Amino acid sequence: MAATYPEKPDAVVITGGLARSGDFVKRVQEYTGFLGRHLIYPGEDEMEALAAGALRVLRGESAPRTYPEGEAAKA
Repeated sequence: MAATYPEKPDAVVITGGLARSGDFVKRVQEYTGFLGRHLIYPGEDEMEALAAGALRVLRGESAPRTYPEGEAAKA
């Protein structure tokens, strides 16, 4: 996407479980080094984010969403 974007990004951010892999991070940096600085945030916050979303629904702060079966395959 960087090739079609008119401006240089502020940073390349690598996060999640893969950010714990030094080999993966090194390879990404090799391929995207021309874009500028890289921010590495290893960790897996997905479960915390899912729990926070569920709490918002339970508290009435957000509406629950229903996704029809097969919709992901159509996208």
